[in-house]
Amino acid sequence: QMNKFIYITLTFLLLMVFGASWVIDTANSSRVLKKIKTVPNFSFINQNGQKFTNFNLEGNISIIDFMFTNCPGPCPIMANNMKELYDDHSKVHQVQFISITVDPKTDNIERLKQYSDSYGVNDVRWQFLTSQIDSIKDLKQNGFMLYADNLPQGHAVKFILVDHNGMIRQYYDGTDKASIAVLRKDIKLLLKELS
Repeated sequence: QMNKFIYITLTFLLLMVFGASWVIDTANSSRVLKKIKTVPNFSFINQNGQKFTNFNLEGNISIIDFMFTNCPGPCPIMANNMKELYDDHSKVHQVQFISITVDPKTDNIERLKQYSDSYGVNDVRWQFLTSQIDSIKDLKQNGFMLYADNLPQGHAVKFILVDHNGMIRQYYDGTDKASIAVLRKDIKLLLKELS
């Protein structure tokens, strides 16, 4: 009699667990990423001295952040999180990563190249961009709707997800593992839109 009770209880618990995971999976698969706004025109220079513009966003899923190479605070955490995403998507050439400096006086092309090398960047999937400070501020504030005063210290710690049409779809905390986990799922969602 006792064994039967244990068996029924365990079966019930298993059904509850599977039911809960089914609900979570269903909720995740039905997640809809709203279209926030289109990234405006810009023309910056990457760590290899090549031009990189908003047209380079088309056809790719892009994860974008703002940083500077000698940032003592959140930038190394963000860069490490970006590096993990970069490595994890090494076989997915439609996913690219873009880090834009907010300290162009210090972060010239040579400095950005050294920085990209230090993170093992060996292909075009992770771009480090620079421009004039006014252009960077304008893109940050008006293009991505992020705080752009008091640069470089006052930069945002957001990762921005941009779809293959150059449309901003979501913002994430670039220093937070839970937020990065959501970003991973959302990249998969946008990859489905591409296929």
